[in-house]
Amino acid sequence: MLFVGNRNQDLGTKKHGVNKRFLLGPNSVKAVVLVLLAAFALFYLSQSSQSATRNYIISDLEKQKKDMTADKERLEVEANRLKALSLIQDKANNMGMEQVSQ
Repeated sequence: MLFVGNRNQDLGTKKHGVNKRFLLGPNSVKAVVLVLLAAFALFYLSQSSQSATRNYIISDLEKQKKDMTADKERLEVEANRLKALSLIQDKANNMGMEQVSQ
């Protein structure tokens, strides 16, 4: 039989106290505080390094996008130039003109 609480009767069984206290001394409190500060510092460093890595990846992708946009524009200009040359040559042939040889 187990009694819980502050009963004064002892019926031959051991009482197990529920109200045990957990006491910390001043050195223990300092150690716990230091461990918590170290844990928060490590968490902060890991988050900031992940953020820096993401920023590097984003800037690299933005540079690739800028380069590809410039390449696309250059290729569009080249395609339009080639179309214009072939259109001019077709119109000249339709008009009966011949290419001059040098």
